[in-house]
Amino acid sequence: MELPVISLKARRNSLHPWIFSRMIRHSQKRLPPGTLVEVVSREGTFLGRGIYNYNSNIGIRLLTEDVSELLDREFFFRKLEQARILREEVLEIHKTSDSYRLVHGEADGLSGLIIDKFASVFVIEPYSAGYFGIMEWIVSSLQSLYPDARVVVRPDERIAAKEGVDFSKVAKAYPGPDSVEIKENRLRMKVNLKTGHKTGFFLDQRENRLTLSQYCRGKTVLDCFCYTGGFAISAMLAGAKSAMAIDLDEKALETAQENARLNAASVTFQHVNAFDYLRMMTGKGMQADVVVLDPSKLAGCTEEIKRAHRTYGDINRLGMQVIRPGGILLTCSCSGLVSEREFLSILTRSAAEAGVVLQIFKITGASSDHPFSTIFPEGRYLKAVFARVYPHTKRNSP
Repeated sequence: MELPVISLKARRNSLHPWIFSRMIRHSQKRLPPGTLVEVVSREGTFLGRGIYNYNSNIGIRLLTEDVSELLDREFFFRKLEQARILREEVLEIHKTSDSYRLVHGEADGLSGLIIDKFASVFVIEPYSAGYFGIMEWIVSSLQSLYPDARVVVRPDERIAAKEGVDFSKVAKAYPGPDSVEIKENRLRMKVNLKTGHKTGFFLDQRENRLTLSQYCRGKTVLDCFCYTGGFAISAMLAGAKSAMAIDLDEKALETAQENARLNAASVTFQHVNAFDYLRMMTGKGMQADVVVLDPSKLAGCTEEIKRAHRTYGDINRLGMQVIRPGGILLTCSCSGLVSEREFLSILTRSAAEAGVVLQIFKITGASSDHPFSTIFPEGRYLKAVFARVYPHTKRNSP
């Protein structure tokens, strides 16, 4: 298949798979959003093949730089097969869970594509218009690799609008069930495919849920931004004394309550703003042994970074103030635009303002099925910091 040729007007000095629109010599004849193209340098030298979108700031998403590699059905099958080998044969996630992220975008060589496996249901979330026209290739490849698979396409309307395409036809062609039940370590969880965020469930916290649960036996746990209850329920299954889980998303809380019943876990859920609840606890002198702070992404673009820093600072200061001396804080940031170094700096300031000292004993990220690539470090988006919290006592002046 001969592809349209797009040339660059600026020198490409990176292996990064994104080529921004300002670097491209756009043809006067507009190609449809998501067209598969061949990319050449300003001198006409072959650079690669990928997805072109005039509407997007990311003008080209390179998928291959191998001149012998064609963007056909076999190419996408091989990429999915390689992704499956990592999860099934290398990581052996199936030994502890029936669910994992199969494709993590650029790290798996498929820029702009997310695929999550929930038991036998695969949820595809396209971030690029390029997958609109080749969705049948993706679906048939999945069905070849997983014969019992049911494939669901679940696009984000805001992403589709930015990409300049309508994914509704593809979504209708691959509908899904309202929900699916999955197994994760000791957990049984319902994933709501109608009202759930993103693909429906945050698989990236799987290993962190297990790690935190190991510190919760006999403890009182507060799970802020609990979504569908994973941290709180894991804590109760590990022998926590009690667990309070709070969130502002009523639909998520409904699913969380179902998940608690599914696991016979006695969790108290409240529909409340986490900031208000933590201030109330401070005002009443209430404390918890373990506090989880896992807010949704606070910085989706550079313009939101400063506000995200302030918000992370506020919620962590409030959270630290309600932890009993020697208690444990798990605080997370899934904003890729906030680096680990910046996040740790925010926590340092929050601790000083709260009058506490953090004894950080573990820093992790997303579960191993969410790898990141050396040519796409942005894929390392999740920061999870485990720390003990102690009051800061000043020495008396001599």
